[in-house]
Amino acid sequence: MKLNHMHLQVRDLSAAVVWFERVLQLQPSFRNEHMATFGLDSITLIFDSSGDDARATVGFESDDCDRDFQTVVDRGAEPLEAPADKPWGVRAAYFKGPGEL
Repeated sequence: MKLNHMHLQVRDLSAAVVWFERVLQLQPSFRNEHMATFGLDSITLIFDSSGDDARATVGFESDDCDRDFQTVVDRGAEPLEAPADKPWGVRAAYFKGPGEL
């Protein structure tokens, strides 16, 4: 088996799509009033309209964590944790995605 897609529930689907377009500069490959899909290489993120926002962490690989973190913050992402070397051998940073959580 190979991971293919993940569903994430959001209360405000339109706002989530706009956030992905503005901050990550990704366009949905499909969208209707109930869902939007974003193809990311071998994985598809599917946002489903829901009464609640789902809590999730979505990780992206980067060849320059510091640069990419600053880029998304400059585009409006809310920083949660600046880039830092982690004990498990990676450099990672965290920013808040769309939704209330």
